[in-house]
Amino acid sequence: MIFNQYKKEVKEAILIRQFETQLLHLFSEGKINGTVHTCVGEELTPVLLCRHLTGSDYFLSNHRGHGHFIAKTGKVYELMAEMMGRVTGISHGYGGSQHLFTDGFISNGIQGGMTPLAVGIGLAMKINNSKDIAVSFLGDGTLGEGIIYESFNLCSIWELPVLYILENNHYAQSTSAKQTFTGDIRKRVEGFGLKYFRTDVWDITSLDSVFEEAVKIVRQGCPAFVEVDCYRLNSHSKSDDNRNEEEIQFYREKDLLNRFSEQFPDIYNEYLQEANTLLDTIVLQAENDPILHEVENKTFITSTSVGYERIEGYEKRRGNESIYTFFKKLFKRNHKTVLIGEDVEHETHYTPVPYGGAFKVTRDLSQLFPGRVRNTPISEASITGAGIGLSLMGYTSIVEIMFGDFMTLTFDQLLQHASKISSMYGRKVSLPFVLRTPMGGRRGYGPTHSQSIEKHFLGISDLNVVAINNAIPVEELYEGVFRDLNTPTVVIENKVQYTRTEFKRAKGFYLRKTDENLPTILYGPDTDSVDLTIVCYGGMLEIVKSVIERLALEDIICEIVCPSSLVPINIYPIIESIKVSKRILMVEEGSEFAALGSEILAYILANNIEIKAAQKIGNNTVIPCSFSAENSLLPNEEKITNTIKSLL
Repeated sequence: MIFNQYKKEVKEAILIRQFETQLLHLFSEGKINGTVHTCVGEELTPVLLCRHLTGSDYFLSNHRGHGHFIAKTGKVYELMAEMMGRVTGISHGYGGSQHLFTDGFISNGIQGGMTPLAVGIGLAMKINNSKDIAVSFLGDGTLGEGIIYESFNLCSIWELPVLYILENNHYAQSTSAKQTFTGDIRKRVEGFGLKYFRTDVWDITSLDSVFEEAVKIVRQGCPAFVEVDCYRLNSHSKSDDNRNEEEIQFYREKDLLNRFSEQFPDIYNEYLQEANTLLDTIVLQAENDPILHEVENKTFITSTSVGYERIEGYEKRRGNESIYTFFKKLFKRNHKTVLIGEDVEHETHYTPVPYGGAFKVTRDLSQLFPGRVRNTPISEASITGAGIGLSLMGYTSIVEIMFGDFMTLTFDQLLQHASKISSMYGRKVSLPFVLRTPMGGRRGYGPTHSQSIEKHFLGISDLNVVAINNAIPVEELYEGVFRDLNTPTVVIENKVQYTRTEFKRAKGFYLRKTDENLPTILYGPDTDSVDLTIVCYGGMLEIVKSVIERLALEDIICEIVCPSSLVPINIYPIIESIKVSKRILMVEEGSEFAALGSEILAYILANNIEIKAAQKIGNNTVIPCSFSAENSLLPNEEKITNTIKSLL
């Protein structure tokens, strides 16, 4: 009998089914809360797949991932404790049903969001010359997400050991695939160069043989896609089912585990009893474990005392050259550094003329460190996810986004993955990941290549944001970014700074920096009095500098406070300055509404810091292509000067 060949797998599938059934009972009893997406009817997929995997292969799962987790890890107790909100859970009660993390396994509830992480994990495996593979699960509803096709493309171009498993149960929550999908899945997949396979959960020998062949091909460096036809016998989540009952009953009768119970009742009951006994014991134990009651609430603004040191001068070097020099040193000392992005390679077989990035930052790094500096398609979301996947595998990953305007396409990966991975699994997960991009206008590039949109990335938990300024050598700032890097970081490089060589300190002015890893700059006339504190960052520093140097001739004394770290920000140097001036002006090139300046002013107000006047300057509309109109719109010397005088 065919079942005799798969007794172990059937036994494990029954355990998974009883685990899912137990969850529904616990939910009805009020012992678990939140969402519960069971995989009843689909249990054999991960179980049969794992017959052909090793312990070092990697699973990337989704919202319906309990079966994937149990089949891959065997950590049944840790999963149950997690579902019950216990600190002994696999994510310490923080992640719940959809957010599970352990060696070789990670899941998240964002549809398709994990598919580019599989690219990064597969790339790490390829660089390591290992025979391991990454397995990424998705459902048929995810076929509408564009990021999966970006990921397929990257896997194929780089010939990565990634296996995508589509569990096609024909429904996305309550909507039939007949309303959401058109065309041919196979043609879509093969169009991206992946090897396509098809099987179903009702033919166990086919399921087994297809997985065996697919895994073998992927280990040889050919990415593949397996469509598994299946049917979930339970509702989408708990009891929200709008499907035809006759249809459901048809698949209940077709289900292999139900057929096994009819053909081998004694063996089935033995396996069932064993599973229920184990689960009852686990539930009883978990009920006595401590519940997660409190979690850390992150702080974006701090006020920590700092020291100051005077800056006398430093080597003159263009901004883009300085960044290149730093990366060259970084790649030499850290062999697990990888940089990916659009047009970052120097010379290729197809383009012999040297390029090295739109702003010539990467130059010949691709020649010096082959395989570790890679051109990518125009796929900002997927290359960001790939960078996150690389970091999960212990690589220091750098993603270059050619223009900051395109950062909107990275938002899902930064907010839902990079930032949350760091904490949503109940422990600090190290992610040495840096996304760097040029921001800012003043070059006549127009509405979609001139914006300063960094405010949209401020205040995201576990996502640091740094703005480069030219008062500190860029190499020094980048050394600070990469020193003990374990938190995802966005680095803003103002485009105008790429061609600037130095910060020229005027006679009679001081230039100081705080003694922090990412220093704050202070600049102003050498005098004890201060009429106004001006807070700016990045490319605005040079413009504000010109204003206060001219105003000093009129005996208007202003001090610039220019932080390098926007998140988290140490507000102490700003507070110390306004204790003297009692006035503050925030100058930002981007929108002044709901931006960094707003948060600084809110902090001052909330902490009852004495202040006589406050104002903000920014740009609140679309940037025009006209160079003259752009300069008139953005904060300029005239606007800043007039605002300063109005505050005094």
